Amino acid sequence: MKISLILPIACIGLAYGIDPLIFKGSKVFNAKTGDQFYFKGVAYQPKKGSTSSPQDPLVDEIGCKRDISKFQDLGINAIRVYEVDSSKNHDFCMNALKEAGIYVLLDLPTPSYSIRRENPSWDIYLLNKFKQKVDAFSKYENVAGFIAGNEVANSVNTTPSAAFVKASIRDIKKYMKAKKINLPVGYVDNDDLLIREPLIKYFNCGSDSDALADFYGINTYRWCGENSYKGSAYDALIAPFSSYSVPYMITEYGCNNPTPRPLNEIQSIYGSDMKDLSSGGFLFEYSNEPNNYGIVDVSYGDPNVSQLPDYSTFKKMLANVSPKGVNINSYNPDLKPSSCPPSSDKWLVGDVVPPSPNIDLCNCLSKTFSCMMPPQYSPADDVQAVVLQNHLDSICKTVDCSDILTDTIKGTYGKYSGCTTFQKASLIISRYYDKMDRKAGQCFVSGLDFTFPTNNNPESIDTCSNISGDSASSDPIPDMNIDGLASNSSTNNNNNASNSAPSRTASSASNSSISTKPSSTASKSTTDASSNGSSPSLTSASGGANSSGAADAKSASSNSPRSVTLGSYKIYGIIAAIVSSYFIIQ
Repeated sequence: MKISLILPIACIGLAYGIDPLIFKGSKVFNAKTGDQFYFKGVAYQPKKGSTSSPQDPLVDEIGCKRDISKFQDLGINAIRVYEVDSSKNHDFCMNALKEAGIYVLLDLPTPSYSIRRENPSWDIYLLNKFKQKVDAFSKYENVAGFIAGNEVANSVNTTPSAAFVKASIRDIKKYMKAKKINLPVGYVDNDDLLIREPLIKYFNCGSDSDALADFYGINTYRWCGENSYKGSAYDALIAPFSSYSVPYMITEYGCNNPTPRPLNEIQSIYGSDMKDLSSGGFLFEYSNEPNNYGIVDVSYGDPNVSQLPDYSTFKKMLANVSPKGVNINSYNPDLKPSSCPPSSDKWLVGDVVPPSPNIDLCNCLSKTFSCMMPPQYSPADDVQAVVLQNHLDSICKTVDCSDILTDTIKGTYGKYSGCTTFQKASLIISRYYDKMDRKAGQCFVSGLDFTFPTNNNPESIDTCSNISGDSASSDPIPDMNIDGLASNSSTNNNNNASNSAPSRTASSASNSSISTKPSSTASKSTTDASSNGSSPSLTSASGGANSSGAADAKSASSNSPRSVTLGSYKIYGIIAAIVSSYFIIQ
């Protein structure tokens, strides 16, 4: 199959301060000159001194002025930004970056909302937040694209999460088409040796072009110190992309063992070893954080900047490379999407992608609860999430939970699996409450010390049976809460409550620690920029840390991907792409 699209983006007709880009086949091109384009980038997420949540370097005008001059001195043409607040105004920094010729690759999730590795889901709240970020940034001509998932699947037992990330790519691309926004959306992996090849194929396979990633990124730390192209296995790193149908790039590199870093991999990334297959890369990272990967020391709102030893090395290495690829006029590839990897004990995903969430369906569901999750519950709280998961695992032995179950191998997804954690949990605890004849004290979650609202006159769930379709193309709801309802909704839990169940004493569930075993020599701290606040699953801490750099080397798991999937809103990932007046997938 050969797919060729040439579409104008939303900002066409504006005066560009930066040349638009074209994605054609496996390469990126400058639309003005026709020359092949390579990202010479750096990861950018200064954290020191920032008190806002989410952290947002693109609203720090002092920091932007300070750092853009350094970007120009370094000779970079792009930054990758992991976390922003879409409700803020970014005009100053984005326009200043544009005038400096700097493209921005932007992650869609934040530490407050993302697809989990463990017990993943793609729901109406996440879709709404992703839409809001697209709306906030698609107006800027130098946005290079969006990353929908960053290292979400990082072990065999977390591969089911890939299906939900793929669904998010499909739906956000459908939304952008409806809004006449043409920006690429991609995925980034963590270079895990056990699962990287099926991941690479999976995000480039299938008959639905909307569900395919528009580019693919790799966060890799396999090249350490005075190594070489073959000695570091960089040759094996790029081998799966020899006939890939979309561009790929190295979205993080720069092993920091030892320090200072020689950064010799830059010669291969932009030289004869890789320039025919790669579209460049992004050094991790600009600002020095506790993991010691930075090339400068800066603080939020402070104009001062201190250059660290790696700064001059990075600048020198970039100055010594000048890749020359093909011209777009002489590039006519015949590339096809990949074949989908078959499900196995090492790849717990089939061909069926989860359905698009339906806001109307989930809002209807919210009117049927007799027992409701309280507003104090936080899906981002690891302890609360584990307590809730354990409770549901228990009561699902006595009530029907099929409406929220998912099985990524069989490709079966419950009717309400696209609803929020609050809605899915409320459905199940309501069924248990009804089974107990709504007796006093039976509307609760064992271990959560909250008062659970009840409703003596809920609507019948049969009223939701004829609601179909999805919400992928609809406008976002500005005031949607984490429970999936608007603040003034008549189905809000507080508005629905007619009486309350007695509170229960909190259990002794403790927050499990997170440990990672890197598969490469160096591993970044789980608190670095691209971790984006990863969390353990509702049932287990395994794979909870979004380690951003080296992958967790875990053995194959035969765990069934069928689970009571509630999801959570902590960040994993995202990859960016390229903003252009023309976007071509071929």
